[in-house]
Amino acid sequence: MRKFVPQFQQAPWRDGARILHAYLLPDLSVDHGLARLTTACHEAMRPYPITLLNGGLLHTTVEMVADTTADHVTAAERQDLIEALRHRLTDTAPFQVHAGSPIANRAGALLDLTPDEPLTDLKGRVQDAFVEARGPAVIQHDGGRPHMSLGYSWDSADSDPLQSALRRISPSHAPVHVDRVHLVEVEFREHARGNGKSAWEISWDPVSVIRLGASYS
Repeated sequence: MRKFVPQFQQAPWRDGARILHAYLLPDLSVDHGLARLTTACHEAMRPYPITLLNGGLLHTTVEMVADTTADHVTAAERQDLIEALRHRLTDTAPFQVHAGSPIANRAGALLDLTPDEPLTDLKGRVQDAFVEARGPAVIQHDGGRPHMSLGYSWDSADSDPLQSALRRISPSHAPVHVDRVHLVEVEFREHARGNGKSAWEISWDPVSVIRLGASYS
């Protein structure tokens, strides 16, 4: 692994910049298996230079509003995004996916999410909503296969031993219930870690919660 650097518009994220995202945020009070799996993964990750995403920081990125930073999106434009999301997700039923197996990668560690189909469909609907509200320039990133981030690396390390430790975790999968999409304002800041090292750390503020299958009329 190597130091994780967040990206925006195919360039390194500007320290302190805030970007609107659509996230899936797990409810660990409901998904007890995911809570246990995450705890086991974090124990395996502790010897490594990884900033752990504990509790409320666990997330799955569905899509980002990539045409501009959040400070340039007005209150009226945010409401347009919310209304478009409500419209596109009103006939999407809640569903369940599985998180796991855990994987060490160049940016830290993550949980794969399967099956792809409901998550890909959800992503497409969110993208359609974003384009409806802001135009085609809003989509500029490819987030890859669906996954849930577990932690971001802040230095280089051999990830092979970590992958071996993660592979020993059993059970290696857990169900995750998906019944809402969170529109959030995400911030990354670079914080000192000592010895000249630094880590990108994530936080966000809620903007709106859109429940799948809900009627807002």
